[in-house]
Amino acid sequence: MPYPETGQPLPRAADAHTTAGQVAGLDPRRPGPRSEWTRVFDVGPDDSEGIWQAIAAAVLDARVSTVRDRTPHGVVCGVEVELTITDRTARVATAWHYADEEASPRLVTAYPRP
Repeated sequence: MPYPETGQPLPRAADAHTTAGQVAGLDPRRPGPRSEWTRVFDVGPDDSEGIWQAIAAAVLDARVSTVRDRTPHGVVCGVEVELTITDRTARVATAWHYADEEASPRLVTAYPRP
């Protein structure tokens, strides 16, 4: 199966995954862009798994907005999704890594858009 293309659905989105450390990285207690999760969605320290579930569900219908070739390390693509968490809705920028053409997408980062 080919790499992602701009304007197309995220290939193998149903197989999207993240590492345990990345889910912890969505912890709204962390400084920097992650603190936006608290401001935008009013989430607490125990909500990172719920955030991941919302991202994983939203990316199923989303379109790729950017693709960056990271040869020889695969590609990274950007996908904006709209999430509703705790009765609040906002756009969230996500980045996904494909190690090769057969890989499923791995979440690199995600943050609410101002």
